[in-house]
Amino acid sequence: MGKASFSVGKLTQHSQSHINRENGLSYAVVENSRANSFNKYYEYDDFLQKAQDRYKEKVKQNMQNSAILNIFQEAIIAIDGHHTSEDILDLFFELKQKYGGHELISLTIHKDEGYFTKNNQNFYPHKNILKKEDNNWYITQDGLNGKKPEDFSQKVDISEFSTVLTPHAHAIFSMFDFSLGRNARMQKKDMMERLRFVATLLKMDYSLQKINKISNNDTNLDLKDSEEIDLNSQMTIKNSYLIEINTQLRAKELELEEVISKLRVKQAMLNDILIKISQKETILDELNTEMFMKEEDLENLSNIISMKNTTINNLNLTIKQKEFKIDELDSKIYGISQTMAI
Repeated sequence: MGKASFSVGKLTQHSQSHINRENGLSYAVVENSRANSFNKYYEYDDFLQKAQDRYKEKVKQNMQNSAILNIFQEAIIAIDGHHTSEDILDLFFELKQKYGGHELISLTIHKDEGYFTKNNQNFYPHKNILKKEDNNWYITQDGLNGKKPEDFSQKVDISEFSTVLTPHAHAIFSMFDFSLGRNARMQKKDMMERLRFVATLLKMDYSLQKINKISNNDTNLDLKDSEEIDLNSQMTIKNSYLIEINTQLRAKELELEEVISKLRVKQAMLNDILIKISQKETILDELNTEMFMKEEDLENLSNIISMKNTTINNLNLTIKQKEFKIDELDSKIYGISQTMAI
């Protein structure tokens, strides 16, 4: 019989990834995945919309953003190997009847996770022991924690280790109570009583846990494990979260490096474009200067043409004057010739 624990925290992306095993990391120590299970009772968006509608109906105002952000919680519940999803479903039904809220959204049970022991030392997957693609287990040369797969270079015979399973359930739930139209509130004594209640229903040992209050407008409470409560089980789960976060952090660092590399390429392209623009501006300035000079030449030509036109006009006037004198001379010649003929 294991020790009961009901550790509650805010649902995060990291915890959701671990629950769904979306990150490709496996913390299983045995091939027992068939014993795992997953059940969904609500879609997140559907539940949130129903809760907001009910809240507005009862309280006559919109649900605050802080309440929306904290409406879903995760409870990590230690279980024994014989427990099933039906047992946890019954547990939440009883919790709802006794304390209100405790609306179960989804339930995941992991029975293949745990750790190994040898010579009074514990070995946790992805922390100080790692199963590689060849299906063999490896530890680090110094026996300490490893950060990268290549740190685990010493092959071990896993049959020489003892296997300790830490079966547990991940229950995503909400303390929103549809009958109240708001979150069900629990005092510190209720939290302590809830753990005893869980232990009784699951027929597990009861041990006192440390209660901590977290800030929330709807007075949500977070339950943290004390050192007396199944530390190995909780350490396995927390270590998996930490490794998961480190993996995602490294992925983000690689993504950042790729973005910086692309940024450098774009910056180089921009510099080339700016150089070409500068060159085009220089050519444009030269063209403008040349055009200005052409305009000056054109103006000079226009002046010359104007002067030539004036000269032509003057010459035309002179020609007309000369033609007039010729006409006069022709008249005189004609008169003289007529006189001589008589």
